[in-house]
Amino acid sequence: MLDVEINPMFFSGPLLPELLRRVMEFLNDDFTTLRSAVLVNKSWAAEAISVLWQKPPVAALASSQDNHRQFYARQVRELDFGGPNDGGQHSRFRTLEFPRLKRLTIDYYGPKDGEKLWLGQYIQPSLEEFRFYGSEPAEDLLGLLETLCPRLQSVLLDYAFEGINTERLIKFFDCCRSLRSICLPSFMDDFVDDQMLTYLARRHGLEDLELGQTITYEMIKKAFQGAETPFRSIRRLTVQLESKAVEPLTAAIKSATNLLLTVEDNELSPLPLVRPLINLTELEIVFCQEAIWPATDLLALRGLKNLRRLCISSLEDPPAFHTLTDQEFIHLFGNMGKLQHLIFQVQCNLSTVAITSLGTHCRQLESCEIFGSYDLHGWSTMERPLFPQLRQLELGATVTGERESQPSSLTVDAQMLARLIVEHAPNLEELYLQDHDEFSKMVVAAFKAQTGNEYNS
Repeated sequence: MLDVEINPMFFSGPLLPELLRRVMEFLNDDFTTLRSAVLVNKSWAAEAISVLWQKPPVAALASSQDNHRQFYARQVRELDFGGPNDGGQHSRFRTLEFPRLKRLTIDYYGPKDGEKLWLGQYIQPSLEEFRFYGSEPAEDLLGLLETLCPRLQSVLLDYAFEGINTERLIKFFDCCRSLRSICLPSFMDDFVDDQMLTYLARRHGLEDLELGQTITYEMIKKAFQGAETPFRSIRRLTVQLESKAVEPLTAAIKSATNLLLTVEDNELSPLPLVRPLINLTELEIVFCQEAIWPATDLLALRGLKNLRRLCISSLEDPPAFHTLTDQEFIHLFGNMGKLQHLIFQVQCNLSTVAITSLGTHCRQLESCEIFGSYDLHGWSTMERPLFPQLRQLELGATVTGERESQPSSLTVDAQMLARLIVEHAPNLEELYLQDHDEFSKMVVAAFKAQTGNEYNS
């Protein structure tokens, strides 16, 4: 809610329409004030309704009166059909027009008796983003998109409907010259073959690409053969691949800013291979198999000074860096002053000195997850706050400083540690201690009691 009352007289004069429009857009999350604005006069109502119905819940549009629904549909910029209940409304919207619709998401929905989805009402010239998870469309969906949507910039297809094959998809992408983002998740694996990868590697203007199919070294080799600058426009890439394929891929995407790699095997460490990508602001590496790597592999990331998010994680046992020392950890993050989000799911032996150093070098940190048990009592002598922006902290466990395990002394110690955490992270909203040992549970209980914020059970 606004802290001041809006006076309608302030908006009189020749600047009324533009000024009023800007005010209503500023209030786009304040539904109470927008509803009140509808009652002021016709001008206010028109602008407020336009903002209120930019991104309506599907249920809200469906429950509107029949004689008003088309009026509201003309205001809609974004529709997100999120599940079976939303999907059941497609037939109710079939006769509507959505001339301003820019973003459309259709989650999987299975109509009764094998009926197909009628989606043509949403395929408008204004459409810029299309995300489709199923089921079978009644119309030629790709034909409608390529014919009617000259502004289409982003497409996600995750349902292999009738008539789709690699050649048809390539033709579709080729017709949509404004496309900057293509996402073909795992249900489209059959169509991400050598031919598709070769096409994508050579497509001019492709900035954002996500593929669910595992990319092999041989696929990369064939796709890049004869290409002078493959993936030359790529900024954001999400891909699963063999470790052998990491090097030729990263060598080609030097302008990338966001990279998410899921590495299938442990034959080669991917960490040194991303060293040249100095423009990265987001890096996520997911390991599918357990691996033991030298600490020097981690230190290869030290030159990525622009990182705002770094995530190293695994699908099974986390990768191990047994030789990593506190000083090497400090050296690794010493240049990452822009870092805001850190997930460091690795096996190593760090002390409180290492995680404390993040408060010195990464002052913008908002979320932090690190394995291990830490004695935080040393924070009592340090200048507050270490983490002025931190909102989520996740550690393995905290360690008590009490020699005696009397319940009363442990309770006092837990309360003191919770208070230290709050003092050093005054904006902390969530505290997670993964090991769930008795003392850690006492600390998070004390944190909740002192702040009222969320915690792990």
